[in-house]
This record gives sequence, structure tokens and C-alpha cells, in this order.
Amino acid sequence: MIYKALIIAVDQYNSANSLPNTVNDALEVKRLLLESPSFFKEQDVQVFQGSISRRTILLSAIKSFFESAVNTDVLFLFWAGHGAFIDNEGYFVPFDGDIYSPNISMIKMSEVRDLIDQTAANTVLSFFDTCHSGAITRSVQQEMHRGLEVKGSGKVLIAACTASEYAADRAGHGAFTDYLIRGLEGEAADRNGDIDVYNLYSFVSKKLNEEIADQNPVIKSTLNGAPLLLKRTINRSELTVEKENMTQDINSSGLSFWLGPLTTDYDEFYSKNKGEYQITLINPDSKIEQALKGMRGRDRYPFAIKDEADIVSIENIDIKSTREGTYIVVNLKGTGESNNSIFSEMSVGGGIGKTLTAEDIAMLRIRRILFGEKELPSGYGDTLVESMISHSTNAKIQVIPNIISSLASQGYTPEKIRVMIVGSLILTGTIDKIETLSLTLDNEVITNVHLIGYRPKYYSNVDPKRIEINEEINISI
Repeated sequence: MIYKALIIAVDQYNSANSLPNTVNDALEVKRLLLESPSFFKEQDVQVFQGSISRRTILLSAIKSFFESAVNTDVLFLFWAGHGAFIDNEGYFVPFDGDIYSPNISMIKMSEVRDLIDQTAANTVLSFFDTCHSGAITRSVQQEMHRGLEVKGSGKVLIAACTASEYAADRAGHGAFTDYLIRGLEGEAADRNGDIDVYNLYSFVSKKLNEEIADQNPVIKSTLNGAPLLLKRTINRSELTVEKENMTQDINSSGLSFWLGPLTTDYDEFYSKNKGEYQITLINPDSKIEQALKGMRGRDRYPFAIKDEADIVSIENIDIKSTREGTYIVVNLKGTGESNNSIFSEMSVGGGIGKTLTAEDIAMLRIRRILFGEKELPSGYGDTLVESMISHSTNAKIQVIPNIISSLASQGYTPEKIRVMIVGSLILTGTIDKIETLSLTLDNEVITNVHLIGYRPKYYSNVDPKRIEINEEINISI
């Protein structure tokens, strides 16, 4: 049995407004699929975004994805972007889609539905966060979280809204995807930790109806044999044992977050609007409680959680004590300081034919942050280059050098180290979006760091630069 995923996030368009939140959706879905221990392997998870999301490319990828499958494959399709409903026909809109010629420039939802119907794979899970996506569920024939696996078989299509409705977007994600992710992270689980497709749909539908009156998700399915479940197979209490007995790829920050002087775990996290965050801690250590109480509302703090980061202030801290324990709810407000400067970072000339680009400097800064490297390229003026590494145009915090080794020596868990890396890369203006950040852990030693990220985008007509590091290290935890 092979688990395969196709994740499509059409965020840029030739003739329509851009949808930057779709990239957040795609990266979060990919992160959840690959969280260790995962049933998905990175080479079996395809992601399409940006200007490569053209009709011919997407159609070829979709056909190959479904037509090459065998009956034992488990297929996962996620699509976020614009949708159109023209002359009673639903369409997915690619980068080069044209509303005046939909048949030759867009992809019919019915064509994707037919591929799902006809694939040899017995198990297909498909999610569509686009306007009018309910059109795909017409005439249907027949975890993503850590430790979640698919049980049972069948074909399930869940769309963000009906054929006549529009899909809402907020809080850095499509509203549908936001609740989909929260449901798969456990909010739609029963007492045993099981999440079946109907409970998931009910959770997403209920939450959307509470928030957005005119958006109604649609589900169509054909289930064969046992119910189609997403079953939690590992819990937090088992993680320590697992770390001691296997090589792990730490692809997510788990429940860890960074807030000013504090790096710890949360129990619940919620972000309804962009720049507004709510964290709940249940029965925290007294030192954590005191640290939170010591934070003042007028001060600004670096904040990182999952794969995002911001500069925030404390809106309020609510502490409640009950028979069940102590609940601390922290509300944070982004100050807006994490936004990119309107000025791009400079390049440095080093003589005839020699240039140190902004991307070269960003790579030097990344290596300084991750590995503590201090060596500078010759011929450009050490003082100037050092200043540009240490003080980015977009920096909101100071560069923390050699962060992995430094935090490991202080007893930080890999998840806490990872979330600190996320905050450091984003808040120094070095990386704008993180696609992959993985720490390989082997017998309590971090042996590899793999980073794929995108630089800040300064010009609307130029795709952000992609940066990748895949390097072996040897740092004991």
C-alpha cells in the first residue's frame, strides 16, 4: 500500500486577483501529511503552486496521478484556488485561466470527478477549497495529523461550498481549510481519537455555519467495507519511547511555540483573523505561568508557531482555576512588524564581474543561524557583508547564531528547536514562507537539516526566490 498526495495551490493568475492564502493552505496540508511517523513519503507528495500551475501542467499531473494508480494505492487530492461556474458548468481556474474561453483555458470539475471515479485506486480522499466547488460532487458514481492513518476504503469528495456559493478566506487560510486542518488535528476526533469522514465533515460544516452563514460544504462518498477512518495511532505520551527506538524526521514543530522569553507547548491554538492568535495552556508548569504573568501588554515579543511567525503584543491573559485544573488563555495581537519592507535587500559588487546577490547574503545568514558559520566571501568588504548578514533590511529580531547547537545544549526538544528556527528565519526577513523544515533525529542525535523556503516577494510580477539547504550535521540532544 502506497500513500500518494497531489496538492494544488493556485495562488497566482494572469487575469484574476491573486490568492496568497492558498500557499499557506498547501504548506500546512503538506506539513500534516509528512509529520513523523508518516504514511506518506516526501517523494510521493507533489505540490503545484505559482506560475507553474498552468492548465496543461495541472491537467497532465492530475491525469497521471489518477491513471497510474493501482488498486492498493491511497490517493489524497487537495485543491485550493479560484473556481468558476459558467453556463451550468463548474471549472477549476489555473494560472492561465480565461473567463472568456473556459473550455480551453480552465479545467472542468466534471473531468476531475471522472478521473476520481475511474481510477483503479480503491481509496481516494479529495478536498476542494474553491468557489463553486460543490459542482464537482454532481453525479458521483459510486491524517493528516501525526500518527493518523487511513482505514477502510472508498472514494470521498468534500467541497468547501455548493455550486452557487463562494468560499470565504481569512486568518491566513481558506476558512474551509482552516477548519479542515483543525478537525484533522483532533478537534473532530471521538474519545478513541478516531476521525471518520462523516465526523470530519460534520465538524467543518458546523464551524463554517457558525461563522459564515452562506457557505455550506458538500460531501459525496462511496464507501466499501469498513468505514473510512483517519485513526490516531500515537499520542504525546508515546513520543519519548518512539524517539528512543527509531530514526525520526521532525517535519513539524508539534505543539511547541515561541513567545518572547518562553518556548513551551500549547494545548489549543486558534487564529480566527490574520494577526490575531489565541493559545490555551492546561495545567502549565508554575514557571511558565509566572513567565506569562510577567509579560506586559505594551511590550512587543517575537512569536512563532507551526510554520509562521509574527511580532506580537499581549492583548490579555485569562487564568481560570477549576476542579479539573488551571486553564490559561493568552490572546496575542500582531503589531504588523513582520510585514516585508517595500525595499528589497541590496546586492554587493566586488569588482569586475563579481556580485554578491541578496539571495547569496540570505544564504550566508541562514548558515549563520543554523550552523554558526562566520566565514565571509573575499573581495566584497568584510565589514559591509557582515553588517548585511547580521542586520537584514527586513529584520525584526537579531540574528541568533548557531541556533541548533545552542538550543540542543540547553536541553530543548527537536520540536522546540524547530519552532525557534522558524521564528528566526522569518523574523530576520531571511525567509518569507517555509515549505519544508525537517530535522532528522537518530538515537538522540540530529543528523540532518533540510530546509526549503521562499524569499520575500518584492515585485508582483516576479516569483519569490527558492532557497534549499540539505546538510548533514551531528548534534546531540
